[in-house]
Amino acid sequence: MRSIILLKTKQNKGFSLPVFLEFVEIKTKVASFFPMMIGILWSLYRYQKIDWLSTSLFALAVLSFDMCTTAINNTMDYYKAHDMTYRETANVVGKYQLKAKRVVEIIVGLLLFSILVSLGLVWQTDLVLLPMGIVCFLIGIFYTFGPLPLSRLPLGEVFSGLTMGFGIFFLAVFVQEPALLVTSQWSKDIFSLHLAWKHCLEVLFMSLPLVCLIANIMLANNICDLEEDLRNKRRTLVSYIGQKDSLLLYAALAFFPWVCWLLYGLTGFLPLWSLLGLVCAYPAYKSLRRFLKKQIKRETFIEAVKSFVLYSLLYSLTLLVALFF
Repeated sequence: MRSIILLKTKQNKGFSLPVFLEFVEIKTKVASFFPMMIGILWSLYRYQKIDWLSTSLFALAVLSFDMCTTAINNTMDYYKAHDMTYRETANVVGKYQLKAKRVVEIIVGLLLFSILVSLGLVWQTDLVLLPMGIVCFLIGIFYTFGPLPLSRLPLGEVFSGLTMGFGIFFLAVFVQEPALLVTSQWSKDIFSLHLAWKHCLEVLFMSLPLVCLIANIMLANNICDLEEDLRNKRRTLVSYIGQKDSLLLYAALAFFPWVCWLLYGLTGFLPLWSLLGLVCAYPAYKSLRRFLKKQIKRETFIEAVKSFVLYSLLYSLTLLVALFF
């Protein structure tokens, strides 16, 4: 008993910088960084458009809101946990005995900062960004907050993949030059919306690999956490379709981005020499096999992140090289 008390005393750090970074899971921000980066590079490569002020505001808004939603997620997991071992030793709020008041202050601070920056971005670009931003904020907040958060439903993979893989990519292109995708016109009695649907479909097509790989990070997490989720009454997609079918879905989502890469090179969306990047499919395949063989959070969950980072680095470097040629 004394050792337990000493351990808890040692863990009671409050919000130091390392604890804050763990609370917002700074290491997971690659899931929002890469779609943003690739979207910016795609806009520059495909449309020769970049706005540095809008890009800076957008990066700040994305990073702060991503940290906010992660903080909400960790807080809700703590207060809704049924497994006391997880609550007190694994969850960052319980492990460091973080005070509720400080937790709320940080969440509200991150949220207000991202809202203010986003409003500045609306002023800088087009008013149509306002409703799009509101939808993104609502999805992000209710992904983990509320009586029935999206992350505890079999919709978590869909929402995480679409909002981060497609949504961030789309907005990264939009803020460079709104007229490329969608613009609005307002008058006293008339509101009109102009949608460049071909460009919008093009952006969707180019973001599909990121949608799949980000959804796979969520899926891998839920596969590894199946037993823990059931103990804490979290009904994710894995608990509905079973582990076997979840692994088949994981494999399909891991394979599809490489089909897209082949199509990008053959259809001219990327230079023909980009097909050389298919050699990276081999380490991705090896990573896939390691995860399919064993699904242990501390050992093989990282394979989903590695696959995403590998593809994203290939995508980014290909666009960077293409910009010079």
